[in-house]
Amino acid sequence: MRAPPDSRGFTLVELLVGTTVGAIVLTGVCLVFVSQASQYQAHASRRAVQASVRQALGVMERHVRNAGYGVDPDRAILAYDSYDAAGDAHGDGYPDGLTVHARDLYFRRLATTVKPDALHFDRELQRPLRKGDILLVLCPGAIRYAYVTVGETAPAKATSVKLDTTPAPVDSPAGPPGALFREQGKMTDACFHDGEPPVVVRVERTSFYVTSFDDDGDAATPGTTPYLMQHRGVDSNDDGRIDGADATPIAVGIEQLQVAYILNTVGNSAPALVGVDGAVPWGETWHTGTPESNRPRLDDAYASLRRLQSHPANIRQVRLTLVARSTQPDRQRPGDDVLTPGAAGAEGPALPSGSLSWRQLENLGTRPAKAFDPRGGGFTRAVLREAIAPKNLLMRSQFIPIHRGGG
Repeated sequence: MRAPPDSRGFTLVELLVGTTVGAIVLTGVCLVFVSQASQYQAHASRRAVQASVRQALGVMERHVRNAGYGVDPDRAILAYDSYDAAGDAHGDGYPDGLTVHARDLYFRRLATTVKPDALHFDRELQRPLRKGDILLVLCPGAIRYAYVTVGETAPAKATSVKLDTTPAPVDSPAGPPGALFREQGKMTDACFHDGEPPVVVRVERTSFYVTSFDDDGDAATPGTTPYLMQHRGVDSNDDGRIDGADATPIAVGIEQLQVAYILNTVGNSAPALVGVDGAVPWGETWHTGTPESNRPRLDDAYASLRRLQSHPANIRQVRLTLVARSTQPDRQRPGDDVLTPGAAGAEGPALPSGSLSWRQLENLGTRPAKAFDPRGGGFTRAVLREAIAPKNLLMRSQFIPIHRGGG
């Protein structure tokens, strides 16, 4: 059957033109979609980075602000400049570490028997005391006291705990308490054994440092994702050791932690700054490296010369700087630059001392370790800084808690 003479279809040219126009429209729609998806991912990445750095700083702030509560100021804060968590040692170009100590608000027991290697309590434990836990044994009146460290985990319902009498290890943020918390020798004083029993309280130890992990689970691949870690100085996984395996991740993407300390001053003199220019004394050496005659004492007046020495008991502000980065790089962009010292524009205005300049990342150095270099790499970054005043370091005497306690 023949088609009517006036009927016709599309010519080849019309089909090609229509296909081309449709392809152009579809390509435009796809490009708009891809652009919007890319913008969404970029904004989502920035929101995640900002949330991570705020979370990290919030956790650190609470602990630093409470540092020194019921603990002698000379051992409330331990500083670790440029801490290589993988090697558990000092290393150039790494983020800083920080350890703070404060009393547990709830734990309280009477010590019915005090021995150099053990304590016996008047009541059962409500929860375990783990290996590495710090105990403060206070004689009546709290004039004499001693810090000791738990040597073996005591389970709930136990009425005694063994103390650590082994040689004190070199202190680190990912290890057990050091020599400052092994004072069994002081417990030979008569006040620990005669008359009214001593009071035992628990001291919380909290360390913060930055390390990196390979999220793909390949042990042969170096860590690629940085985390802020929290370590309590105890054997939390019950493997008999106190090491990095006992730490807990706090926030993902925390690439840098830089800590500076502002020390005590009197009158109009400029406050001393530690951790801005030059190395920070490492851990307990800041305490033990100071001659006994120059170490601040609890009963010293605030204007005492010992209160003006470069010593951790004289810290009046802790300045924290955190850098967070996105967990995945965007290879189509250079990445944010946080300006480590030595980079163009890294030096800011003069600090109160007049001889130093403000630096974005304090004394990180010009060659950060590769996993923690806060420049480029296609990463989105956020920087957050806060100065915290640990008021409890102004404590001038020990005290016995008046509550009955628990724990």
